[in-house]
Amino acid sequence: MQLTQHTDFGLRLLIVLARGEVVSLPAFATEQALSYNHVAKVAQVLVREGFATSRRGRGGGIALARPASDISVGEVVRKLETGLKLANCACCALRADCALSGILAEALEAFLAVLDRYTLTDAARHGVSAFAAWAMLPPAPGTCAPPGD
Repeated sequence: MQLTQHTDFGLRLLIVLARGEVVSLPAFATEQALSYNHVAKVAQVLVREGFATSRRGRGGGIALARPASDISVGEVVRKLETGLKLANCACCALRADCALSGILAEALEAFLAVLDRYTLTDAARHGVSAFAAWAMLPPAPGTCAPPGD
């Protein structure tokens, strides 16, 4: 399963916020090599869903709305991933005679159950490298370059 770019950016922003920082969105977008427009849209959703608050003016930015230890990664993924399903069985000719949808639903619940065990505090720990298998892979072409605004 792969999360959408929207959720990826949201989790990145929340991890930085969980480290106790008020974040300027332009600075965050630059630091992460992300589109500012996309980051701003993600930040709006984080504020609307109650994960973050925005502050205007000098020294403004975005901050966590509640303690990082009270926000599970699973909760964030559920709010940011708008179409959490692994297959579209509604259009499949096998839907009346196939057990795959039940298996996929169980797998999705297991995935979310693992994410529910972790909070932003866990995800924001300093000194923990990316999952070794992923850290060793070269990025796919065009995946780490900032997208156009």
